[in-house]
Amino acid sequence: MDCDYTQIIHQRGYNSPAMQSHRELIVEPIGLNPDALARPIDFSALFGNDGPVELEIGMGKGTFLTEQALARPQTNFLGIEWANWYWRYASDRLRRHECLNARTVRAEAMFFIREHVADASLAVVHVYFPDPWPKKRHHKRRLIQEPFLQQVQRILVPGGRLQVVTDHADYFQQIEAVVTASPLKIIEYNRPGSAGEGEFVGTNFERKYRREGRPFHAIAAVKQVAE
Repeated sequence: MDCDYTQIIHQRGYNSPAMQSHRELIVEPIGLNPDALARPIDFSALFGNDGPVELEIGMGKGTFLTEQALARPQTNFLGIEWANWYWRYASDRLRRHECLNARTVRAEAMFFIREHVADASLAVVHVYFPDPWPKKRHHKRRLIQEPFLQQVQRILVPGGRLQVVTDHADYFQQIEAVVTASPLKIIEYNRPGSAGEGEFVGTNFERKYRREGRPFHAIAAVKQVAE
């Protein structure tokens, strides 16, 4: 029997008792209702400035997003997360750290990008440790495939970057192939300043996987400037 998303959430512990917080998780004003957002979003109006916007797909508990928002207050950050508990936790975390240059949405990534993200509106798209869907019959559910790369090419500003890190070797082979085949130009991976020594990103998943001794694979690509 095929494994559905509910089973994946249970296996990863998203709704386990160990993940429940005794503190009330307050998502406002960071967490947004996607149904109330414009199509496409006017990021200047949303953030109240014309600063660059970076998107993280699958923000988890918001470690990367929080550290980046604190370190770079002139940059605006948007995080997407489907797992409800993680979205609420990350939104509350950003709120507690007063990261008003960050917003989050609970949404399916491809739908949100298609419906809400305008052409040439993002400076960077971050995808760290996406679900590898390891079973062959589930590979079609993987995020990073040709349709996703088409959307990335559309939503990045000229010179904008895509950055991806995974611990799954088979998925990385697919990622590398589709990125290479896309109009994006592969460049050297840019390690975020918030990453610790030996880290690619500094997310909770990465730190957990490092303790388990897993290898990591990273790739970055840029939208070329038209001559």
